[in-house]
Amino acid sequence: MTAFDIHIHTRRFSGCSFIQFEDVIGQAVAAGLSGIALTEHGMRWPDAEFDALCRQGDAQGIVLINGQEIHAKDKRGRSEGEYLIFGLKRSVTETVAAADLIETVHAEGGIVIAAHPYKLSRGGRSHYYGAGDLVYQLKLDGIELCHPDHSEQALEKVRRAMEELHLPGTGGSDAHKILNIGAYATSFQNPVRSEEDFIREIRAGRIRAEKRET
Repeated sequence: MTAFDIHIHTRRFSGCSFIQFEDVIGQAVAAGLSGIALTEHGMRWPDAEFDALCRQGDAQGIVLINGQEIHAKDKRGRSEGEYLIFGLKRSVTETVAAADLIETVHAEGGIVIAAHPYKLSRGGRSHYYGAGDLVYQLKLDGIELCHPDHSEQALEKVRRAMEELHLPGTGGSDAHKILNIGAYATSFQNPVRSEEDFIREIRAGRIRAEKRET
């Protein structure tokens, strides 16, 4: 199995993160990962900067994937959760509904994963930072299962959705601090050496979410 942490934020493009991007590759190596995905809030890394980081990763045996985490909202501005998207070659800068976001990403050959769908918000038991039960109405490619803020109840809800929707579950640390990288991961059955491999294997469901010792 090949382990990737596919949910990481850096201070370079996510102001809420304490992780300096220069440190992510070294920490990925220390955590025993084969790869990482950078999923900044509301944007995709510019190609030139990301390519430079990929060259550093190549030198240490770490594959980097360029993603983004998008907060979807309906036409009335109500939250529809957050989504990890991969394969879209531009940043999503406009406010967009979840269904429209998924349609756009799929049209360009990418995939969409519901991020921490049942992470509780301060609003209480039935309010989530993620999509919640909206996942049942969307054409998703995966659902984030292993996440540091998913309780046992949340894990049960995600597993039920995975079973009913026939979707794979992913794992990611949602790291905002350097030592969190690799605590949760997605393990691939087959080698992943590129974004194309990454997307194909997730779409095919040849993955497993896991909580790891770091």
